[in-house]
Formats: sequence, C-alpha cells, structure tokens
Amino acid sequence: MTSPVGLLDFFILEANDSIDRLDAAISGAATSAPDIEVLLRHARTLRGSSTMARQNGIAEVAGGIERVARALRDREVTWSQGLHAALVAGVDDLKLLIRSVRNWSTADERRAQSRTAELARLAPDAPRRTPTPSSGGGSAFLVAETGDIADALEQIVRRPGDRDALDSALRHVRTLRGVASIRDVPPLPEVVDAIERAAKPVELGVRTTPGVKQLALLTAAAMLLRRISTELGGGRRPDPGSPEVRQFAAAAAALAEEAPRADHIVPITALFHGDTGPHLVSTSPNPPTTPAERFRMEVVSQAEHLRRLVADARVAKDPASRDRLGRELRVALLALEAAAVSFGETRVARISHEAAATATSLEPRVLESLDRLAALLADSRAQAGDLARELDQLGRPRQPAAASAAPSRSRSATPTGQELKDFLDRGIETLGRLEDKPLREPTPLPDEAVVPIQDLLYRGRAAVERARTLRDELRRRGGSPSQDVIDELYDLLDLALVD
Repeated sequence: MTSPVGLLDFFILEANDSIDRLDAAISGAATSAPDIEVLLRHARTLRGSSTMARQNGIAEVAGGIERVARALRDREVTWSQGLHAALVAGVDDLKLLIRSVRNWSTADERRAQSRTAELARLAPDAPRRTPTPSSGGGSAFLVAETGDIADALEQIVRRPGDRDALDSALRHVRTLRGVASIRDVPPLPEVVDAIERAAKPVELGVRTTPGVKQLALLTAAAMLLRRISTELGGGRRPDPGSPEVRQFAAAAAALAEEAPRADHIVPITALFHGDTGPHLVSTSPNPPTTPAERFRMEVVSQAEHLRRLVADARVAKDPASRDRLGRELRVALLALEAAAVSFGETRVARISHEAAATATSLEPRVLESLDRLAALLADSRAQAGDLARELDQLGRPRQPAAASAAPSRSRSATPTGQELKDFLDRGIETLGRLEDKPLREPTPLPDEAVVPIQDLLYRGRAAVERARTLRDELRRRGGSPSQDVIDELYDLLDLALVD
C-alpha cells in the first residue's frame, strides 16, 4: 500500500475532512437516522480518493459505509441502535486506519477486513435499481448514474478481473447512451463512448482483463465522472477545462493509437503464379463486377461514416468532443486509405493519407475538403471517369482567386506622401456621396411590439410557486444553499407582493 509522497499527503488531508464530516453526521443521529445524502456523499468521496491513492483497506471500509447509506436511502434496511453503533465503530476505525497509511501493517489490514465484513452483513451489496429518467428529475438521474458508473470503474481498477463490475459499468453506460439530455452535459457523451470502447475487448472475450491503456482510461473516466456527479449535484455545469477532463483526453488519445486498422484486402489475382498456367483456378472471362466497381460498393458505407463525423465536428464546441472527433476522423481516413490500397485506387489512397495528417485540426477548410471527398465516394451513381477527374481536382492544391486572373497585376506599394493624401481625399469624397446615393435602398423593418420587462418576471402566485420549487430542491440536495439561490429567494419574496 504505497503511493507517491505528494499524493499521499493530499489524500490524508482530504480523507480526514471526509471522516470528520461522516463523524458529525453519524454522531448526531443516536435516536433518528442521519441525513442520508450527506452520509452517502462523503462515504463515496472517501472511497473514491482512497481508491485513487491505492489505500484499498480504507476504500473497502468507506465502501461498506456507503452501502449502508444506500440501503437506508432505498429502504432496504431501517435505522436502529445496532446500525448506529456499527457506523460509529466504522468511523472510529477509519480514524485509526488513516493514521497508519504511511506504515501500513498486517494488523491494519485485518482491522479493515473485519470492519468491512461487519458492514457487509448489515447491508449486503445487492443489485442496484436503476432510476428511471424523467423530465422533472433528469439532473438527479444523471447524478445517480454517473456516480454508479464511477463506483463500478473504481472496482474494475482495483480488481481488473471482476466481470460483475464490468457488466455493471456497461449496463449503466448503455442506459446513459439512451438518454438525450447527456448531449447537454459535455463531456459526458465522450466519456460513456470511451468507456464502452475500452471495455469491449473484455466483454467480447478477446482479453480476460483490461490492458494498461484501458485501465488508465477507466481510471481517468472514474475521476471525471466523480467530478461531473459532484458538480451536477451542486447545480453547476461541468467545467470543460478541468484537470480531470485533460487527463481523460490524454488517456483516450493514448488508447486511440491502438485502434485496429482496416483489414488489407488481397486481390485473388495476386495469389496466382506469374506463368501462363495451366492453373487450378482460372479467371472468369465475364466477371460480374470489376475491382473498381467492388471498391465503389465497399467504400460507400465508409464515406457515409466520414460525412457523419464531419457534420458532428462542425458543431462540436467542447474540447473533449473535438478531441474525440479528430481522432475518429483520422482513424476513418486511415481505414479508407487501407481499403483504397487493397483495390489499387491510388488517387483515393493518396488523398486519404494526406487528409489524415491534418484531420485532427478540425479547421473549417479541412472539414470542407473531407466533406467533398466523402460526398464523391458516397455517390454510387458517379461514373469512373467523372470520379477520377473530381478526385484529381480535389487533390490539387487550391489557388487563391486572385492568382488565376489574367493578366496578373503586381501588388502596388503602400502609398506615401502626396499620393497617400490624394488617396484619402478620394475615399472621403466617395463616402460623402453615400448620403445622397446609397449603395442600395434601405429595407423597411416591421414595427416590433415592445414587451414590458415586467412580463418576463415571476409575479404574485408564480413567484410563490418558484420559491417553493427552490425550497424542495434545497431539501433534496442538502447542505448550505449558494449565495445565488439565497438572492433569488429574496427577489421572489418581493415579486410575490406584486399583483
């Protein structure tokens, strides 16, 4: 149980804060249940930070407390004096264990295992019920799902061979993929997509455990999901420039380098001997399709995929989405190049190779060129000769419009002295004429109805209803309200008195 000194110092500081908050929540709950959300949040935070710092014994005890809190929330167990005593003992053990992280011993390991086993008996780790997304509780659903995925990923990182944790993570990931609202929470779509791709080899049986790069991505995804869950739970938007996002992007980029290239197709004619025969297999005098026609049929689906990626890249704004789409464009172009080489289509192979080198920039001119290439290849009705000419035109460097003018005029030097004065006088005189003779007649605009600002504010009964909604959100979320929420409540009180 060793970790870098800097990380260990930070972990001890953070873990002590979580343990103190757990102690405060449990100590004041001798006769009635504590605030479950507070208990669940700090137990989960402690377990996550312990996992990242490789303090597995502390992570297991924190996980036991988290399971008890979840069972209380889901009403699978009821609050009792025995449950209270077990949680108090668990927190006391955590205080002792945190002091031993620098000199972890066999006795500490036994203490952690014993306490974990006791908590597990009180609240067995039963399969969780997946909450149903709804229009009114979308944020709470995302908070719960992202937290559950992070839990499963941390379990996989601790035990790479745990197939149950892998199945749980993929089940929650696929639930999120079907929720439209995740598109409004970047970089969540990129995270769930990367998790599924990283876990796919193990799910299909290609590997028994995730590789090093897969584990690095799952670790980064767990940390990012933990942050997303926390920020959404606090009513904030995830920060697209956070350190967790950058770490996830780096892990995803490293894993993308392992993406398999398209299979190289070998023409059957290449397997024949070079002599005139006789051979066991002979070439058909009237083949149903030519190699060029088979290439066109093969490449249509790849071109359509490329066009979809280009369309997504044009509207992508957050860094995580742009990084992912840049990598996917490069992989798609390399696959297109491999297919073109297999069929002897040198023009397409050359253009695809050159485009792959600049695809990750996602510059507008690059995307425009890629869209033109994909549109040409996706058009199955284009004739071979027309396609060849279009590809030659596409591969030729585009010259500025001024360069094609004939005869070309040399660029004049910047005017100075009297020449500059005359030039400015002519410009001012020309601008003065616009008052009498504009470039075009002004377009009349229809009169727009002015909407009083009072109509855009809550008033009377509507203000009271909005205040009640805020109150219910604060009760569900727990903790201290932000200053913005307090200010809004004060404003709503004044607006409630307006008729």
